Amino acid sequence: MGRQLLVRILVIVGALFVLLSLLAGYVRFQGLDTATVEDTAGELIADDEIRDVVAATLVEQLYANVDVEAALREQLPPDQRGLAGPVSGALRVGLDRAAQRLLELPRVQELWVRTIAETHRKLIRVLEDETGGALQTEGGNVVLDLRPLLIRLGEQVAIVGRIDERLGSDAGRITILQADQLETAQDATQILKVLGTWLWLVPIALWALALWLARDRRAILRMIGWSAIGAGLIALVTRRFAGEVVVEDLATAESVKQAAGDAWNIITDLLRDGGLTLVGLGLILLVAVWIAGPSARATASRRFLAPYLERAEIAFGVAAGLLLLLVWWGPTAQTQRWQLVLAAAIVLAVGVEVLRRQTAREFGVQPPKPAP
Repeated sequence: MGRQLLVRILVIVGALFVLLSLLAGYVRFQGLDTATVEDTAGELIADDEIRDVVAATLVEQLYANVDVEAALREQLPPDQRGLAGPVSGALRVGLDRAAQRLLELPRVQELWVRTIAETHRKLIRVLEDETGGALQTEGGNVVLDLRPLLIRLGEQVAIVGRIDERLGSDAGRITILQADQLETAQDATQILKVLGTWLWLVPIALWALALWLARDRRAILRMIGWSAIGAGLIALVTRRFAGEVVVEDLATAESVKQAAGDAWNIITDLLRDGGLTLVGLGLILLVAVWIAGPSARATASRRFLAPYLERAEIAFGVAAGLLLLLVWWGPTAQTQRWQLVLAAAIVLAVGVEVLRRQTAREFGVQPPKPAP
């Protein structure tokens, strides 16, 4: 009884570590992997709703840092300078549309992505303490500089002129990391890199130990399958409801809620992929347990497969082909991580060999021994 309880505890604790490893992996790749950040930036600026909000923000930044009305007053004849106010207001409406069209241009979107990617590389160099004193930051802070986009937008207002000279020194600059947060952020980065990359091995070890201790391994495999599905569903449900809370809290205006929702979905795509991967693995494991089970249909399935399982080149070849197809398809980000693919290949090979030996015992066909 005590041994059975221990086995079940190991499975449950393994499921908890699966969730933790999923969250750690999400934070590690979404926050610390520049390629992932670059892809995310591209997806964000390609979204119509988000692009409109960015355009409106750029116009707001431009008007906050440049006295457009005063600039117009300088350009107008003395007897028409009273029109500077109304013209400035009308110009802002036109600038909103101009900003939207500007951000639709591929070269401007590339500038957006390049700016964010370069800032992220700078951030990672700082977090990993690899700057050697050579990295220039803004007052010790890591800053996202959108000033080039503001200048591009300001050039749409030709009458203002010399837009780069009129912008304030802080215009378009967003502080990503403050100097007094550096040491804490560096420590957190090292922890996240380790946990996000290797924590997934802990649940595998716990479940392997549970299987080694279990008397009824088929039942424990079934429990592990359901645990994986449960963990995946928890991740998916948490992502959905957390998104509703975050969007409701951050997007106070109805006009930006759609954009905020789109941004949340894009930024948490990796978390969704992790949940779907766990659900898929759980279902595959349940199917495998069923095929190896005692039911009449499962036995008939093994009988049908026995001639093919007898030949190792067919059994392992088909399994390898299916795995390669999955990697080629890449339905989730996890199917592109070599560590996870390698682990899946090892587990799949073990599963195929176990099934081959079971069918050989049941139907009197001995799998050929490997050549010496």
